[in-house]
Amino acid sequence: MAPRGNITPRTIMAPAAAFTMACILFTYTRTSMREAKRNAQHEREQQRRNQSGRQSGAT
Repeated sequence: MAPRGNITPRTIMAPAAAFTMACILFTYTRTSMREAKRNAQHEREQQRRNQSGRQSGAT
């Protein structure tokens, strides 16, 4: 274990890597959730269009 107060590349690298991974994971999660919501909305609109097309076409 490094002595207290001794800042070396080894003592900085692990926390920096953990912080970077946390930021990437956060960004990925937010982006994935946004895309899932957008895809769900698109699917609902597609289903509405298909249903309204069937209703107006079936006379």
